[in-house]
Amino acid sequence: MSRNVPEIETSMVVATLGRSHELSALLCSLAAEERRDFEVIIVDQNPDDRLVPVLASFDELMSILHLRTDRKGVCRARNLGAAQARGQWLMFPDDDCWYPQDFLTRMDALRKDHPADFYSGRATNALGETIMGDFAMEAKPIEHTTVWTTLIEWMLVVKRSDFAAAGGFDVAIGPGSGTQWGAYEIQDLALRLLSAGRKGWYDPAFTGHHPHDRFDQTTPAAVARMRLYSAGLGYVMRKHGYGFGDYLPRLLRPLAGVVIYAFAGKPGMVRRSWNIFAGRWAGWRAAPRSIPPHGTPVSRSGL
Repeated sequence: MSRNVPEIETSMVVATLGRSHELSALLCSLAAEERRDFEVIIVDQNPDDRLVPVLASFDELMSILHLRTDRKGVCRARNLGAAQARGQWLMFPDDDCWYPQDFLTRMDALRKDHPADFYSGRATNALGETIMGDFAMEAKPIEHTTVWTTLIEWMLVVKRSDFAAAGGFDVAIGPGSGTQWGAYEIQDLALRLLSAGRKGWYDPAFTGHHPHDRFDQTTPAAVARMRLYSAGLGYVMRKHGYGFGDYLPRLLRPLAGVVIYAFAGKPGMVRRSWNIFAGRWAGWRAAPRSIPPHGTPVSRSGL
C-alpha cells in the first residue's frame, strides 16, 4: 500500500529480530480492522531478507514501512521507528502479539471517555486470560504507585509528541541493550512521562493477545534471563527516587522463596529465587540516585 495514506492516526512500531512467520498473526489481526488510519513500521534487525515475503503479502492491505538496522536492542529499534512515524499516537506491538478486530475502535472510546496522554491495557492469551504479569483488574490512573500493575510495552498507546519530548525509550534498559538491566523499560518511560506532568490511564478491559510461554523456569537460560529482568526493576526503582523502604519487600520476597523452596526440595527454584534477589540487589546498587530532570529528544538514529 502506498505511504500516501491521508490522516494517519496511529503508528505501530514493531521491533523484530530472529522471527519471520510469527509476524503474520499481528498483521492478520490489523488487516481485519475495518479502518486504515494506521501505519505499521517494521524495524528489522535481521541480517537477511526473511521478512520480505511476509511483508509483501500484506503490502496491499495496509501501510507498511520496512526499516533495516544493524543496531541491536529493542529500545533502539523502537526509537528508530518512532522517529519515522506519522501518526499522532504511537504503539509498540511485539512481533508475536495480535489484537482484537475492534481494537482501534476500543482505543477511540477509551480516549474519549478518559482523556489522557498515554494508555495501557491488559495482556491476555487467546482465551482472554491474564498473562505476563499481575495486572490490576480495575480501571485506574497510571501513577507512581500503580506503574507496576498497569503497564506492558505492547499495550502502550502514547502521544508521539510526548514520547519524543520524554526522550523515547532508554536504550540502556531492555532486551538487547547490552547492559545488565534487561526489563522494565516501559515503567521507566511512564515514570518520565508522569514526571513531565503527563497523565496516563489503564483499563483492564482494553486487551491484546500474546502467546503464553510455558517453559521450564529453572533452566540455566531461564534463570539468567530472570536475573537480567530483576536487575532492571532495581535500576528503574532507584533511578526514579523510590525509597529503600519501598524496595525492601521486593528483596525479601525472593529470599523467602529461597528458604521455602529449599525446604520443599526444589533446587531449581532455589537457584531461580536467589538469582531474582541477586539481580534486584545488583540493579538497585548500580542505578543513579535520581533521574535527570528531562529526557533528550528522540533522534532519527534511535540512539
